[in-house]
Amino acid sequence: MSIIAPGIMVITVFLLASALMFGTFLTASATQGDSLKDLATVNTAQAGDQLDIVSAAVDTPDTGDLTVTVDNTGSRSTPDFSRMDVILEYIDPSDNAVVTYIDYSASAPGNNEWTIPALGITPDSFNPIMWDPDEVISIDILVFPAVKSNTAALVAVVTPWGISDTSAVTNPSP
Repeated sequence: MSIIAPGIMVITVFLLASALMFGTFLTASATQGDSLKDLATVNTAQAGDQLDIVSAAVDTPDTGDLTVTVDNTGSRSTPDFSRMDVILEYIDPSDNAVVTYIDYSASAPGNNEWTIPALGITPDSFNPIMWDPDEVISIDILVFPAVKSNTAALVAVVTPWGISDTSAVTNPSP
């Protein structure tokens, strides 16, 4: 009888530990499955997106006026420009390194804003005022402080689906 009680306790502890470990395994497996499903959704959404910065230049030295030309080389349209991101890294006239997020403006841009001019989408024949595949947009950027002439700058353009491209900005001397 003295051997039976400890044996029952050992078996009980073993069964409880097994149940606890199995429950943890099921929870971890379900979490991992959900993560893989989310990853597949994101990858599927990004699969048809691509863009290419064709050119990027400071319009006039020592000013904050820049023009970036971007080609939609993917298979997905971008209907809402306010959901796009434009980021600029440059040196200002006081030799300070500047990294700034440029906000979208539907009208004429103010300081640290970008817009697409009236004829900024070419050819805009399929969906007017929408950036469709094989169309090129011209992005007008106004930054303050200005980009120092004859210095390096870098622009990044990101679609609402996380597809991005970066390019050096041509910056002539005065």
